[in-house]
Amino acid sequence: MIKIVHTGDIHLDSPFSGLDERRAEIRKTELRGAFSSLMTFVRVKNVDLLLIAGDMFDRGFVTRETIAIVLREFSRVPSCRIVISPGNHDPYTPDSVWAKVKFPKNVYIFNSEKQTKFEFPEINCDVYGYAFTGESMISSPVTPSDENGRLRVLCAHAHLDAPASVYAPVTSSQIIMGRFNYAALGHVHNPPELSRTERCTFGYCGCLEGRGFDETGVKGAVYVELSDDGKCSAHKMSFSHRRYEIADVDVTGAASLPDVQERIRDVIRDRKFDADVVLRVVLRGELPASMVISPELAASGIDSVFALEVRDETTPAIDTSYLEHDPTVKGAFYRALAPSLSDPDPNKRKIALRALRLGLAAMAGESISD
Repeated sequence: MIKIVHTGDIHLDSPFSGLDERRAEIRKTELRGAFSSLMTFVRVKNVDLLLIAGDMFDRGFVTRETIAIVLREFSRVPSCRIVISPGNHDPYTPDSVWAKVKFPKNVYIFNSEKQTKFEFPEINCDVYGYAFTGESMISSPVTPSDENGRLRVLCAHAHLDAPASVYAPVTSSQIIMGRFNYAALGHVHNPPELSRTERCTFGYCGCLEGRGFDETGVKGAVYVELSDDGKCSAHKMSFSHRRYEIADVDVTGAASLPDVQERIRDVIRDRKFDADVVLRVVLRGELPASMVISPELAASGIDSVFALEVRDETTPAIDTSYLEHDPTVKGAFYRALAPSLSDPDPNKRKIALRALRLGLAAMAGESISD
């Protein structure tokens, strides 16, 4: 039996541009910490094979400090074979980290868009793969593996069952017909469960740490045990320090900003969000037409989560029947916006509702700072 860790899409030195500068620096450090935790697991578990299925780095953001950390961690597991398949964010090019940095002897890096293999007879396993050599790859390089009696593993950055993709559009059939016992894929950060057939287990590991609200939930890697007869046991493990979450908050009936903030706090308490969470709150429901929500003010003073972003998707509670016939400037303002308020385009309706709320608030002498 061989022990495998399957990871990828780590994006070390990612800028975390959605956060303020202080929190972004914390998250960069935590991402490195997650990688170090993964490598500690590899060492303690005496893992035979570490598969990194692309996008370990974010090209353009790689620092010397991070490269030093990576080299140190790789050197700490000399008995583990580390196989890397460069992806579209860290392709193998003459000026890439892969070509310019001297990695330890236990690191094996694919450097061609054509499928090749590394042979490890001492663990009865061959690892197949390829490298992105640019930002795209319009066809699938996956070909059938050799039947030589050894276990067969694929390590690849690919877009599974997406024929129009420019990111190595590999199909499930190609993997199954390729006679691989396990296929470690990278590219999709929020993956479905691993796919399993009688002879093959394949799928994505997901990212090691969430970096935005399109990567919600707990993140990590896959631990695999592959027996000599090809039977595979695989399960996901968490290595993330924090997680991104999105929550809808109904603020219907709130009469003031403190009321809105209390609704946000209630949801945070009910869902047990804490300092490990980067949270986006989406305000929904109806509010008085003259009540304008400032997302920044709504988020201020709520420090029970690591970071809080508020989005206002509420609608104004307006007596339109009155405004239709109102002879004042309020009525004229409403009637001018009426076509846009009923436009079939939801974005146009949203903008018109926002304009109506701000206009009515201004005419009522309310603050409209946003």
